[in-house]
Amino acid sequence: MTTTIATLNIRHGGRKSGEAVATRLLGYDADVLVITEFRSNEVGLQLCTRLDASGYATSHPDTDPKQNSVLVASRRAIARSWPFSEQLGANHLWCAEIDGMAVCAVYMPQRSAKLPYWEALIAGARRGGIGLLIGDFNTGDNDLDKDPKGTKFIAPEMPGRLVACGYTDMWRSLHPKTREYSWYSRPGGNGFRLDYIFAASELAQQVGSCEFDHAPRISGESDHSGLVASLW
Repeated sequence: MTTTIATLNIRHGGRKSGEAVATRLLGYDADVLVITEFRSNEVGLQLCTRLDASGYATSHPDTDPKQNSVLVASRRAIARSWPFSEQLGANHLWCAEIDGMAVCAVYMPQRSAKLPYWEALIAGARRGGIGLLIGDFNTGDNDLDKDPKGTKFIAPEMPGRLVACGYTDMWRSLHPKTREYSWYSRPGGNGFRLDYIFAASELAQQVGSCEFDHAPRISGESDHSGLVASLW
């Protein structure tokens, strides 16, 4: 059985393109969706309503309507959901158990504010049995994951450290030497790969595909590209 996974940062809750974003997300026909920069406001409620009508269970932390957060949607039942850490913002790391697998939706803060979140994942994700880490990590290495002219990442070692503790960067595992970006700076137009799906090492042999969908960024529905993957 193939499991399709998709993630998209919908830009400040999708307030400018709510209907188009919802249609885009449903078009992925994914078994598991992770939506970053989700907001618990009217637009977010409308998105949840459309997901529910299409057969998805949803889970997100209880946050201020103006706060960027994350949402997990699944065609299979969500058995439980919880914050990854009681000491860190649930809007940045939110977990859900789907069909016996723990999935963590990730929306890393900017700049140095992301460091404790990265350290928490590196220290605790494997120990906590997290099978998939999905979302906007706001980080990459300073070689292939950014335009050579772009500003350097803070803490570029973090993705490599996560891999070293037992995860596979699904997209990079299939595209080891490729430059492809999911977000572009304004002004400047420099590209960065910010959006990832990390799979626990025992799932590495099940990775079937992992590709960016640039349509939502090019169309202006979001400022990010989507990322769509499959596990066999």
